[in-house]
Amino acid sequence: EFRLGFQHDFLHAGGFLVLGAMAAATFNVAVPRSVLDVFSGSPWLSVLFMAGLAVLLAVCSEADAFVAASLTGFSPLARLVFMVVGPMVDLKLIALQAGTFGRAFAVRFSAATMVVAVLCSALIGGALL
Repeated sequence: EFRLGFQHDFLHAGGFLVLGAMAAATFNVAVPRSVLDVFSGSPWLSVLFMAGLAVLLAVCSEADAFVAASLTGFSPLARLVFMVVGPMVDLKLIALQAGTFGRAFAVRFSAATMVVAVLCSALIGGALL
């Protein structure tokens, strides 16, 4: 039973890690370094950029750390924001909420969740990092 459980979990998580690696590699190749330098130069702009990137990429929370680790040009705080915001707000969650509760609720809820996630991770990360 242990071996079967381990095999199932390993293969399940491995698929997400492969997708995260593909997303990170594509992002690092497709986006010019000059564009990233503009955002990574400012502490608050990098935090907001990484929060927006987390929403747009919508990768699984198992792959967020892998993607964040590949973005070495950004500060540890900005990468922490990416890892916190990603599981809280992303495109697929917004679509699910809009389909279930309506568009107005999804817009208000995702905006409030994003603000709380960015502020909490920036405050705690700023104190600890």
